[in-house]
Amino acid sequence: MKLKPYTTAPFLAAFVYLLTICAENILAGIDATTDGYFYIFGGIQLAAYIIPLALYALLFGGLSFKRMRFSLPTGVSTPLQILLLLILLIGTSLISLVLKRLGIVSFEEGGYTGGTPSLLGLFIAAIVPAVCEEILFRGVIMSSFEPCGIFPAVIGSSLLFAFAHMSFEELLLYVFAGVVLAFSVYVSRSLITAIVLHAIYNVTTLCFGNYLSGIAAHLESFSLLFILLLFGLWVLVLIALTEGSRVYRVYAERALDSSYTPKKMTPAERIKGNASVFLSVPFLMAALVYIAIVIFSMQEIA
Repeated sequence: MKLKPYTTAPFLAAFVYLLTICAENILAGIDATTDGYFYIFGGIQLAAYIIPLALYALLFGGLSFKRMRFSLPTGVSTPLQILLLLILLIGTSLISLVLKRLGIVSFEEGGYTGGTPSLLGLFIAAIVPAVCEEILFRGVIMSSFEPCGIFPAVIGSSLLFAFAHMSFEELLLYVFAGVVLAFSVYVSRSLITAIVLHAIYNVTTLCFGNYLSGIAAHLESFSLLFILLLFGLWVLVLIALTEGSRVYRVYAERALDSSYTPKKMTPAERIKGNASVFLSVPFLMAALVYIAIVIFSMQEIA
């Protein structure tokens, strides 16, 4: 019996989780300069993603670059992509500030704390994860879930993306980032935009994450900053939704297909599609691998 793509895709994520935890253990034992660390990190990250992707393509019939949307983004979506970048940066900053203020995440966990990397080191640390993660989660996994509906495609791929970061405390942050990046793929009709947004986010986090931690630790009027960021995020989301409607009107005028499921789904088919993703054995297995790794990590810290 031939397995469906939405069934096999979570296996790919689970394999990446296991390789990622092995990579983290290797990196923990490496004593290298800042740039040397990033070079090793980039090589290990590539291996942790390329090996599963190669095996997946070999076992399940290859990868469709067209289905993964490896094409140039449409120019009409450029203003919306700028809005999505701002939403990504402000939204993740807001979530991070709240987590740090509540003590769920320590103030010392904001960004890279080592020496100053060179431009090449920064490029590797920002670009390599962005390319690898977007190809896997928004390229392969999200497109594999689409026959089951857009909701399971976006939320399912975002959950698996969040699991890959092996952090229970920051799970909400990565799910939010995954949803925004998924939206950027759909409105631009290109995976490249998600890679670019993801890379910019990584650079910003590496360079300014510690400043954000300092703000959260010492700001007296935290409630005022929270309200301002929340209001700014709300305004940006409203503008983005309006701009998204304009983009899709342009696609309709140009007779471009803007649907992402094979057919229009009935309510019963949507329920079945959600169950096919979220209640499938591979998806639950990927979730269990993530939970096991998180629990094991917590026990090591304790």
